[in-house]
Amino acid sequence: MSCHDGSNPHLPVLTGFDNVKKLTQTDTGAGVATLVRASHIHLFGVTFIFFIVGLMFSHAYVRPVWLKCAIVGLPFVAIVLDVSSWYFTKLYHPFAYVVMLAGAVMATCFAFMWLVTMYQLWFTAPPPIVTQRTRADVPVIG
Repeated sequence: MSCHDGSNPHLPVLTGFDNVKKLTQTDTGAGVATLVRASHIHLFGVTFIFFIVGLMFSHAYVRPVWLKCAIVGLPFVAIVLDVSSWYFTKLYHPFAYVVMLAGAVMATCFAFMWLVTMYQLWFTAPPPIVTQRTRADVPVIG
């Protein structure tokens, strides 16, 4: 108790029940107002980042096309799951695993889209199906 009597400002004070009670209170996480502010920032900021990276990745040559579409769309689903799980975690703590899983999905998709796009941009030639196109192969829009 001689170290935790308040004489050292870097150590918690343990003299008395009220001081110990303050240290042992359950942490309920961020308040709803903080979550709303962070949600707004993340939903708009991270979504914009995935839009830009997805737009670049949409020009990469990846087959099958359904896989390419899934990789572009999955981060948008993951960000909604991630942000909504922040609120659900306040109600039921195992939703914290959904937050971690959604973050891992976003990171994996971002890394894959960025690496494939940059690799094809810098180190590979376009595939023959792209270089052998003629003007007749390009659909006319309008």
